[in-house]
Amino acid sequence: MHQNIGEQRNNWNTLLLNSINMITLTATTMSGVAATTAATCSDSSLLALKLSSALLFSAATGLLLIMNKIQPSQLTEEQRNATRLFKHLQKQIETVIAIGNPSEEDVKSSMEKVLALDKAYPLPLLGVMLEKFPAKFEP
Repeated sequence: MHQNIGEQRNNWNTLLLNSINMITLTATTMSGVAATTAATCSDSSLLALKLSSALLFSAATGLLLIMNKIQPSQLTEEQRNATRLFKHLQKQIETVIAIGNPSEEDVKSSMEKVLALDKAYPLPLLGVMLEKFPAKFEP
């Protein structure tokens, strides 16, 4: 079932991407025709080409914006998942500390979880970047 859903989603993504590409190609062609025939066309037909081109570009942009809101990228989903897992692990560690006297086994298991999450989702644990080669070492 999951394979069928994935295949269906891929088909829809391909169809949508092809549609947006064709809209953009049509709008580009129309603006090119309007630019090359500016001297020979009447003002009304030139205006119609320009407006149609602008409308098609706006439609393609709108479709892309809507799809990015509805279906965020894989990287965004991974970042959300990693943030959720790190927060969950932080609450687990805080709970163990709040209960009191964490054992060495608790510390080892927490360290293993942190290292596993860091390996799976390499996000910076601190808000700022650390120097790769600091001038002096400080705790």
